[in-house]
Amino acid sequence: MRTLVGSFLIVTASVLLSQSSQDFHNLYGEPDRERFAARPGISLTVEYGSDHLACHALIEPPQPLTYTEDHAPLMSSEGVSEVLDEVAPVEMRGKEINAAVVVRGCNEAHVTEYEDVSIMRSTHTCVPASRDQDVRTAITFKRDTCPTPKSPITFTRPNSR
Repeated sequence: MRTLVGSFLIVTASVLLSQSSQDFHNLYGEPDRERFAARPGISLTVEYGSDHLACHALIEPPQPLTYTEDHAPLMSSEGVSEVLDEVAPVEMRGKEINAAVVVRGCNEAHVTEYEDVSIMRSTHTCVPASRDQDVRTAITFKRDTCPTPKSPITFTRPNSR
């Protein structure tokens, strides 16, 4: 009987001590960043501007909050394309300004600059027949309330003489 009562008290205490999403909202207000399970094996992290609209979005495999040395699995390229089109539909991107591809071994980074958004999509292409090739996709919205990150890739135009 003591074991049963003790177990009940431990379970009750752990439930009462755990905080819900609503508890954190009540304590700290609206989050400036959220993570969603967009598809099986695909997470979407969105960072908001002061106007509560998306400034940055990151599509990547689900990651634990605590560090592990496990290699993140590749994501379904079809699933990533679907999420990308939901987050930054083609009609809202604006005119394409520039594009580049950086290749290192089996890794490719496709960077496309549009008038209203910048997209960097990384893939691992060592197994061409695999439908799971996506490593991560970063989306940056170009709005006045969004901070402008420093781009790892700089586009330069040739001098026209």
